[in-house]
Amino acid sequence: MESEAWQSVDIIKNKQGEPHVLQQKVEVYTAGVTEESAGYTKPTVEHRLVPLTELTKYSQ
Repeated sequence: MESEAWQSVDIIKNKQGEPHVLQQKVEVYTAGVTEESAGYTKPTVEHRLVPLTELTKYSQ
């Protein structure tokens, strides 16, 4: 069985100096149904940038 997830790769700043997280989509094998073992992750070529503030909470 397969599932998809986003794995954080790096933190970079955009042109305005705001920190963003570079994420890469990975395929996660959740059961040993295929030739891959359970827990195996396989990177894909799809990436995205997510603002760091969306992934973290700041206490004020």
